[in-house]
Amino acid sequence: MIRHDAGPFRYYRFESFPSGQLDHAVFTRLGGASQGAYSALNLGGTVGDRSEAVVQNHQLLFDVFGRPYESRFDVWQVHGTTMIYSDKPRPRDQKHQPADGIFTDNPDVTLIMRFADCVPLVFYDPEKHVVGLVHAGWQGTVQRIAEIAVDYMRARFGTEPASLLAGIGPSICGSCYQAGVEVLERFKKSFGKDGTGFFEERDGSLYLDLWRANAYCLRAAGVKQIEQSGMCTAEHLDEWYSYRKEKGITGRFAVVIGLRPYEQ
Repeated sequence: MIRHDAGPFRYYRFESFPSGQLDHAVFTRLGGASQGAYSALNLGGTVGDRSEAVVQNHQLLFDVFGRPYESRFDVWQVHGTTMIYSDKPRPRDQKHQPADGIFTDNPDVTLIMRFADCVPLVFYDPEKHVVGLVHAGWQGTVQRIAEIAVDYMRARFGTEPASLLAGIGPSICGSCYQAGVEVLERFKKSFGKDGTGFFEERDGSLYLDLWRANAYCLRAAGVKQIEQSGMCTAEHLDEWYSYRKEKGITGRFAVVIGLRPYEQ
């Protein structure tokens, strides 16, 4: 990923995503109006932060990103596998729909999701000119949400997986993400014998590698172009929020993506 600094703000972009065809960014926690445990660019509105600060942070983020705040489309992320297509922004007075995958082919829409250890999956189809974001915690991952997302893009837009660009964003790494035996059993049930390959046992504890599991799912769906950030949220609290490391009292960082007008 490529780092960008804009005053007090910092964000990263996937190097493999063409800058001339879309705008995207994974914003760190730097910059913003939140204080204390939520410092500073917290985009989570239900984590205990002041609502005025969260609203201000959204406006600041979109100013830095260079797209209208009114263009945003977001959802209530629920650790499921529901995919939603949006051809228009979400009005401020409209309730969030529950979903964990959002997609658009409209340049007037900016997709945004929030994270603090779960895996951001970022998609761009350069042939069909479609972008998408997916929220993949362990519950989504064990349900193979990455494959579901690619299948959704194939059915909805005619996406060819081999042409698809996929990014695995900053999230908790396999060295930090301790999981229980019940989680291992869920993965074995979903992935068969391959499920154990996402786990490592150290000092009597199990650790789950969500990066490896989601890359496995993307490859199984036929995706060949996968870029991994390699950035662990739990190991770098100076840049990222980590629900696990900060014991649940923390903010959420944002991933945003939007198309530029397509000229044939």
